Amino acid sequence: MPQFSDDLFLGSAQSNAGTNVNSNLGDPSPMSLGFGPMGRVFLYDTTASVGTTAAVLAAVTPTTATTYSGTSLAAASASAGTTRVVRGDGTTVVQFDYPRAVAITTGSFTAATFVTANIATAASGAGGTTGSFVVSTTPLVGLAVGQTVTVTGTNSGTSGLAAGTYLISATNGTTTFTLTTTTGGVVTTTAAGSNTGLTFTNSITAVSATVSGYDYYGQPMTEIILNSTSSATQVVGRKAFFQVYSVTFGAASGIAMSADTSNVLGLPARISDASYIISNRFSGSLSNDSGTLALGYYSNTTTYATQAVTGWTIASPGVLTVGYSPASGSIVQFTGTPPTGVSTGTNYWWTYVSGTTGKISTSQANYLAGVFVNTSGSYTASASSMVPQFTSTSVTPDVRGTYTPGGTLNGLARLVLTLGLTAIQVGPNATATGLLGITQA
Repeated sequence: MPQFSDDLFLGSAQSNAGTNVNSNLGDPSPMSLGFGPMGRVFLYDTTASVGTTAAVLAAVTPTTATTYSGTSLAAASASAGTTRVVRGDGTTVVQFDYPRAVAITTGSFTAATFVTANIATAASGAGGTTGSFVVSTTPLVGLAVGQTVTVTGTNSGTSGLAAGTYLISATNGTTTFTLTTTTGGVVTTTAAGSNTGLTFTNSITAVSATVSGYDYYGQPMTEIILNSTSSATQVVGRKAFFQVYSVTFGAASGIAMSADTSNVLGLPARISDASYIISNRFSGSLSNDSGTLALGYYSNTTTYATQAVTGWTIASPGVLTVGYSPASGSIVQFTGTPPTGVSTGTNYWWTYVSGTTGKISTSQANYLAGVFVNTSGSYTASASSMVPQFTSTSVTPDVRGTYTPGGTLNGLARLVLTLGLTAIQVGPNATATGLLGITQA
């Protein structure tokens, strides 16, 4: 028998486990090489620090699209399990104790409402020349560039400002602010004058935070996380970073935001089904932990299998019904006969609504903006199938999967996941994709 580097032969056996159907499989059983393909058990043993606010980037309030990198990132923190490292290529990164998801936290915010406001004189920019410059005799609290201002009511004054949703492009922080459209265009007014009958309320704007770095195996990766528009609220990403070299905010935020570590831990190997986790123990307990598993973005799983679209509403937007709804951000295509408004063989970005329903967008930008496909005509149940596409992007889930312990991380509590790895992951014919998942993006 030839010698193999493993203590088990993990490839395909070259003989039956027994010579014929009548064999009683004596001791030892008559084999020429061994029994396979077989897998291996891997112990993922961690004592991760607790997810910590501002461990990646201290709170900032960008007034325009801004990238924070290098020494702008947070310093090392023993309690957060982070260090500042200079990579071999000269890039400064924040390195984590264990791969984990990054989170974006929106700072505290108190909205204020007022009804006394006027469009300033034409010299100040009224009349639609550079935007509507508004003066209030009742100050708002904490006005900032990038905040949303919602104007409601019916204008019976002389300015011609219409009700709607606008952005602040300039402000003194209390009583004056220039409005633009939500896309940055000029807000048209007829003249300087009063805004009688209108009410103004400021609020937080959703801004994209693009986190860039590397995974545990050195693959470059990015993730776009939209901040919450609720005060003092954290949004946790889904990709497990080991190192982060920059955080880029896509526009003025109107509120302080920080980049944090989280308790969502990255898995060392691709896990495509919960059954491959043989046990999950935490903090010395002999009982399984009540943690949360997110499967890797990979084809060998029920969630990401090709499946019939059993229902498709004709609506704005159309809502699909399937057996298992993929995670938001997944890229899908369709075969068969979808309703009008949807093409076959075209990429769409999926938004998870429930365990069996979802909506689609025509582009990543539309997915992030919450712009969905409208349908018309009619649809026959199961006339179309949804086919997931496995290309990692900045909005797709982690390629290997993540695990969030049910208990509290503190740098001492031990998490031990017993992972069952298959022959494609550890056998003589194993592949990098089989073990680590598709290439990161």
